[in-house]
Amino acid sequence: MNDTHLLIETEARHQIAERVARAAGPRVPSVAPRHKVAQRLRRFADRIDN
Repeated sequence: MNDTHLLIETEARHQIAERVARAAGPRVPSVAPRHKVAQRLRRFADRIDN
């Protein structure tokens, strides 16, 4: 019983540490889906031109 509690405590600490590290890291700006589509279309057009 005590080992199980210790294991759960350790896992919880690990998950909390991961979440804190993720939250403290730099945020990557998300690119709008339409911007991604526009980039793909430009690349496709460049391939056709070349």
